[in-house]
Amino acid sequence: MQTSAAWINDYLHEPVDAATQAELLTHAGFPLESSEEVEGDVRQDYEMTSNRGDCMCHVGLAREIAAVRGGQLRLPTTEPVAEGAEIDAHITITNHETSHCPLYTGRVITDVTVGPSEAKILQRLTARGDIPRSNIVDATNFVLFELGQPTHVFDLDTIAGGAVHIRMARAGERFLPIGEDAQEIELKGTELVIADAEKPIALAGVKGGALTAVTDQTKNILIEAASFDPVIVRHASRLHGITSDSSARFERGVSPGQVDAAADRLARLILDAAGGALVTGVARSGGALPTRSTVTMRPQRCRDLLGLDIGDETQVEMLGRLEFEPVLSDDGISATVPWHRGDITREVDLIEEVMRMHGFADVPVQQRLNITPAQASQEHRRTEALSACLVGAGFVETVTHSLISEAHATPFLPSGGGLMQVDASKGLGEPVLRPSIIPSLLRVRRHNADRGVDALQLFEMGSTFVHLDGRDQEHLELGLLMDLQDADQGVRPMRGVIDRIAEVLAGPDACVDVTAESSASWLSDAGTITINGAHLGDMGVVAPATAKACGLDEGRWLAAALRPTPWIVAEITERQAHRLPDLPAMERDLSAIVTEDVSWRTMSMIVHSLHLQWLEAVDYVTVWRGKGVPTGHKSVTMRLRFRDAQRTLTREDVEPLMQQTIKALQSEVQAEIRS
Repeated sequence: MQTSAAWINDYLHEPVDAATQAELLTHAGFPLESSEEVEGDVRQDYEMTSNRGDCMCHVGLAREIAAVRGGQLRLPTTEPVAEGAEIDAHITITNHETSHCPLYTGRVITDVTVGPSEAKILQRLTARGDIPRSNIVDATNFVLFELGQPTHVFDLDTIAGGAVHIRMARAGERFLPIGEDAQEIELKGTELVIADAEKPIALAGVKGGALTAVTDQTKNILIEAASFDPVIVRHASRLHGITSDSSARFERGVSPGQVDAAADRLARLILDAAGGALVTGVARSGGALPTRSTVTMRPQRCRDLLGLDIGDETQVEMLGRLEFEPVLSDDGISATVPWHRGDITREVDLIEEVMRMHGFADVPVQQRLNITPAQASQEHRRTEALSACLVGAGFVETVTHSLISEAHATPFLPSGGGLMQVDASKGLGEPVLRPSIIPSLLRVRRHNADRGVDALQLFEMGSTFVHLDGRDQEHLELGLLMDLQDADQGVRPMRGVIDRIAEVLAGPDACVDVTAESSASWLSDAGTITINGAHLGDMGVVAPATAKACGLDEGRWLAAALRPTPWIVAEITERQAHRLPDLPAMERDLSAIVTEDVSWRTMSMIVHSLHLQWLEAVDYVTVWRGKGVPTGHKSVTMRLRFRDAQRTLTREDVEPLMQQTIKALQSEVQAEIRS
């Protein structure tokens, strides 16, 4: 809010300099943002909160200064003298939308002379940074910045039919706002307008119309002073991109109870500056004036909440300075809320007013604050562990937008699923909520490939969206993307990453299995991943068509789409520390030729089911397909580790156990032992 220091002093019995004004208003909760000297005055800009529209004017700020200092406020004169015929002979007003316009009033002044404003008006407006227009227009701006009540003046002789209607716009109606560069707009039918018998003449609470604006030839005027619903004003302002000082105040709330005083003040200023005669009566339309609300505050509750020992009488005196007319009784302090304080509705609001009058700067500061940090949730801890695991494996985390194009989203839809999307005008060409993280990762990889990055591993954990089974669904997904460096390795690099993820999610004893079946059509050489028999997701090589659609080379990318939520939300089993073994282990490698359909999991389970003495671990080493291995077969090498806590094992101890293992593999999966 731009202010003039001299203008604020016009309403204080004891004027104060600009620096003191800044100090007192900051004390009251309106910090100074900037200050500059202008021709014998000081222009200052104060920060306003959205609930204090009453202080977007000089009287409002002067009221705060007087309250903080304990001084008196000097309000302007607002009693014009009416004469001449009744107003009904000049204008009729019909309010068709009292819910959007609780009160609309009109006053008529005849035979005015449009010209320049008097020196004091010009001085106050220019000091604030406004451009003077004419004595009529300047008077409306003066009242706006003096009292905070928006008003408007129409050229009465340009109002068709001598009638004003407050109504909703009709779709397709045209309206030309006031302004040198203003463009005619087409109304949508959702705006509140002020209209004459033929056309809209103002966008209610936002902007007057050029066709009924005051000009140098204007002789008779209609003064509008009204109260409009903040929501309808904000809607019209945002819809057409038109803002004004009036709309900024109506959006913060203007009470019908303060309309008449502002209209009288404006009429008085116009009569003094432009002459003419104020006709008798006021044309008004709307509901009855609301009653002033009463809010009760418990003094002890105020002390408890603020942590300050402020006496009952002192609280009453503070609220009295703010014009709340407080009354102390056994039930507490009853305060009648002034018209201009529509933000006061609850006990805690009055407590805040007491705090402001006491002064935030005067609150004692605790030099030491004892706090107990909240323990990180298990979901957070496990998510952090996943990120750390992947970063340690050489992955880079991405953060991408959840909106993608329909072309990129469609290949990742599950069977029977549908896309979820936002309004295309808000999606900027990418209105679809992604059904998978993978298309986002492919986009990032293409961006980096275009810039010469040869090798990159990416991951992201975020929400995915799909319409499935008749309802919109949102799931957490962990997406992984790797370059396929060696085609002979197949999906093994990704499988190694999955094993590390499984250990984070389900512990070191997690059993990971990848089947050769997957419903993910965007993958080739795909497999479905399970942990301890529970579905985790899918992995494989990105299908050539999918890679090509994303602008990447075909057959070069490994991907996995995982849904880790069941493990993330599960209770975390804390790992126990154990003493390191004192004696060395005996390790023996075993290579067995088996058919392609025999999985590592099957072979591992066979060995574990033997319950071999001293067996500590069974580890996967490698797999070989090629020379010496028949077509349709593979050679799987495993490493068995034996250890005794009491002594060092010998070859003779372990050899019978290895023979037992060989026989089991030969019997269960018809393995041919190579070594």
